[in-house]
Amino acid sequence: MTTPGQWPPCPQRERFPLIRGFITPASDLPSPHGLDGSITLDVTDPTENNERIRVIETDTAWDLTVKWCICGPFADWLCGCWCVQVFIDDIDGVGKTSGPLGSTRVDTSTGVVIKPSPPDDDTSKRCFKYTFNFPARRVEPGVYNLVVVITLALKPCDKDPKKLADDVLGYAVIPVLVFYDEDAPFCPPPPPSIQ
Repeated sequence: MTTPGQWPPCPQRERFPLIRGFITPASDLPSPHGLDGSITLDVTDPTENNERIRVIETDTAWDLTVKWCICGPFADWLCGCWCVQVFIDDIDGVGKTSGPLGSTRVDTSTGVVIKPSPPDDDTSKRCFKYTFNFPARRVEPGVYNLVVVITLALKPCDKDPKKLADDVLGYAVIPVLVFYDEDAPFCPPPPPSIQ
C-alpha cells in the first residue's frame, strides 16, 4: 500500500507561473527606492470568456495581456515611450515558430494613476496595460516559452524615439506554453539521434 503523499494530488490545481523582474536606475541602491517597477502577463482564450490558459489549440485565436506598474516618489516624473516586445522560442526542438511575435509602443501619459495609501504617502504608482490579439495558426504546434520585454525611451511615442533610457527594463517569461494540433499524429517517436 502506498501513502497519498507519493502521488500528485488529483484533481490538481492549475498554476500559472512566471519568471519576472524589473530594473530601474535605483535597483542597485538600498531600499527604499525612488523608482521601482513590476510586471505580469496572462495568456487567455477570447472564445472562452478570457479564461487563463497555457495550452492552446493552433486553430484558436489567443490573447496576451501585459500589465506593468512603476512606483515610488519619482514615478510621476517618468515620461516617454514604453516599447513592449513579445518573443517566442521552442523548447522541444520541434516547434517551428521562433523569434519576435509582436511589439507595440505605449506612451507614459496613458498610465493609470493609483492613489497612495495612506493618502499622505509620498510615493505614487502608475500602471499600464496592453493586450496583443494573436490570430489562429500564428504559432506552429510545439512546446514554447514566451518572453515579454519592456523598455523605455525618454521621448514621447509620437516623437519617434530612438534611444533607450538607461537601466529601465522589465521582463516576464511564461516557461511552458503548449500549442497543439488535434490532427497531428499521436505520440510520434523522437527523431533518431545523430552520432
